[in-house]
Amino acid sequence: MSGLTKDELSRLETVVARRLGARSESKTLVDAYLTAMAKNAYSRTVESGPVPTSLVSERSAILIEISRQLGRVIEDFEIQALLRVTPPQARSMRSTLLATYSDDADVLTLTWSMRAAHQLGRETVDGLNGTKVSLASEDRRDALISYAERAGVAVRTITDDDAHPWAVVLGDDFPKADLPPKS
Repeated sequence: MSGLTKDELSRLETVVARRLGARSESKTLVDAYLTAMAKNAYSRTVESGPVPTSLVSERSAILIEISRQLGRVIEDFEIQALLRVTPPQARSMRSTLLATYSDDADVLTLTWSMRAAHQLGRETVDGLNGTKVSLASEDRRDALISYAERAGVAVRTITDDDAHPWAVVLGDDFPKADLPPKS
């Protein structure tokens, strides 16, 4: 499907694997990338509506499709590995992706932010009694807070838990089905 020879595909997977290290599954990312490129080519030519006219728009269209294929928003280091850009450029591209495709990105952002997260029971913070959730990183916590605020869900950041530095309390109006597993 990709139009690449077996050797080219192998080299692509090897290069991406080297750039990612143990942080992500390179074969899955390469498969998502190649599928996204094919879907992008199809939609540019066949579907109605405006075609991206800038490099930023073009990259956003490709990155949202890669994210859809992955079932989560692509991470900055993955953008770096695929597009050979600097960390600030990757972060900027991801921010543009989130702003441009906010509807799709919200669902994917929730999935991404909850990766490796877990529930820690009930807690009250600044008058909000809800479910305490520990997240894997500061940017995942911040993404979840932004998502919850856009969805109108009460959320509080926990700042005094050294064992769980990126924890939040989510109000009871946060959908139970979207909560991570209990630890």
